[in-house]
Amino acid sequence: MEEKHEIILRNSTILLAEDDENLRKSFKKVLLLYVETVYEANDGEEAFDLYMQYSPDIIITDIKMPKLNGLELIKSVREKNTNVPIIVTSAYADQEFLLESIKLSLVEYLIKPVKESDLMRVLTNCANIISNKIQTETIIKLNNNCAYDYENKTLIAKEKLIKLTIKEIEFIELLIAHKGNLVTKQQIENKLYVYNEIPPSALKNLVFKLRKKIDHDILKTMGKLGYMID
Repeated sequence: MEEKHEIILRNSTILLAEDDENLRKSFKKVLLLYVETVYEANDGEEAFDLYMQYSPDIIITDIKMPKLNGLELIKSVREKNTNVPIIVTSAYADQEFLLESIKLSLVEYLIKPVKESDLMRVLTNCANIISNKIQTETIIKLNNNCAYDYENKTLIAKEKLIKLTIKEIEFIELLIAHKGNLVTKQQIENKLYVYNEIPPSALKNLVFKLRKKIDHDILKTMGKLGYMID
């Protein structure tokens, strides 16, 4: 796997829907080698609730599950989002599902047990999809007065360009990648200060200086947990 794909995946989240608890737990451990967070669900209904709550970047789902099966889950997700990469896993090839799945824009249909080489291949495909989405959305609206320009790494506020430091760029892009969801202080520090000793006030000072450049309400402080952009 190329480094650019590893970076994209490391900042991505996966929703894993699998009713076999032992299989789900072991699969989650493998996935965490590639991605930042794995949300796990033991049935389709719980999976859809987690999807609505966290908007994961990638979905991996079994076919046969209680409450909502894999096909019903995917149809529900596709009503909300036609682009999120979805991978299906199954212990056997379901011919009827294969035919139906053509309409659902799946990344791939994998037969259990999933081989590591197959997993890396489909995750690479997912990383490409995520990358293409980011590239097509080069200007991300943050509120009515402010947007972020991915291409030029600048903020646009009231038709003025605002230059950012490297750390501010990394911070903003991390929050945008998880737009609508909390990013914990630990996640931010792990991303921004991976090779440095972290002064106790470093993140607080970063946010303070950034808020001087943009509307105060764009960066939301979630108690002592972390930050988010709606």
